Amino acid sequence: MTKVGFIGLGNVGGKLAGSLLRNGVDLTVRDLNQAVAQPFLDLGATWGEP
Repeated sequence: MTKVGFIGLGNVGGKLAGSLLRNGVDLTVRDLNQAVAQPFLDLGATWGEP
């Protein structure tokens, strides 16, 4: 399985991260605001620690 890390889940990053999740990519996400990342975490992404 492909593993991808994604930093920044704004207008562009959020759309790209969502597409990766829908396509079965093992995704780790990070954003300055963890609340922004929560929908992606709920869909199976992992929270990235610095």
